[in-house]
Amino acid sequence: MPPKSSPQPKYLHLLYLSEADRQAYRLDMEHAPSSPSLRSVRSHGSFLSASSRSTSGTSQASSHATLRFVDDHYPLITTVHQNTVPASGHKGHSASWCARQMAQIHNTIIRALNASWNHAVLVQPCTQEASDFLHFNQRLMRTLNQHHHVEDNYLFPEIEKLLGRPGAMEENMKGHESFAEGLTLFEKYLSVTKPSEFCGLTFRHIIESFAPSLIQHLHDEITSLANLDVPEPNALKKIWRHAERLAIKDANLYRDLPWYLGCQDRTFTIDGIRGDFPAGPWILEALIRNWHSRKHAGAWRFCPSDLSGRRRQLLVV
Repeated sequence: MPPKSSPQPKYLHLLYLSEADRQAYRLDMEHAPSSPSLRSVRSHGSFLSASSRSTSGTSQASSHATLRFVDDHYPLITTVHQNTVPASGHKGHSASWCARQMAQIHNTIIRALNASWNHAVLVQPCTQEASDFLHFNQRLMRTLNQHHHVEDNYLFPEIEKLLGRPGAMEENMKGHESFAEGLTLFEKYLSVTKPSEFCGLTFRHIIESFAPSLIQHLHDEITSLANLDVPEPNALKKIWRHAERLAIKDANLYRDLPWYLGCQDRTFTIDGIRGDFPAGPWILEALIRNWHSRKHAGAWRFCPSDLSGRRRQLLVV
């Protein structure tokens, strides 16, 4: 009888990692807690450092604890691969600019997904927290649906017209099929599950059923955009601006915009450049933080950052 093959290590198939990073990531995940041993470090949405935890009880209980950021798990996009921009282009090339804008949107989604994965096993059924957590993820699902709808029905078809090459963006649109089944299950769970029925481990398993393919797609799409050889750069920016308007035209001030603000990291850079997403007047952001966010404040506790873009942390015991 042939010897049994050893099971594939978890997450070994995450191809967007280098071999060295993949090995390190795999080891990290193998030692990651699989039970509710992640203790959230949060206070009204504010970032708390290790030094701010001063009670003796906490110090004793966490003598072997480490802090982990809420947005840590699946890797974020850190470059738009400017070396792949056509030789005729330059750093201000509209394809590179569009890729950077898209990367910021994709990182928003990845941060939210990481926060959901990290928080899931902490949430107890039959609590207001379970209801708030489901609401947070309903916002994530709505964002994903809207994002892919705008891509498939406007952005990619218009780019193909601009290039004069029908089917040029087909691979990107087909990429949505790779995680469609798992995402459908995720959406169904969010729509039918009552707070009393919530199970954190089940929720994590559902995320893991589609997230690797989704994250791979989100990374691959950036390279595809950065590598566009567009004949009319200004026309590409015009297409992108209209896609932005389509994406936010139905955004709710009380449900969607606080979610967007809470899924940013104001210190994060792509190719050394700080992000500018979501773009908007400072007075609107202030209103959202101080007024509109109050209605569903419980849901925004699960955001990876506070509404000013400061990353939150978890205590890993």
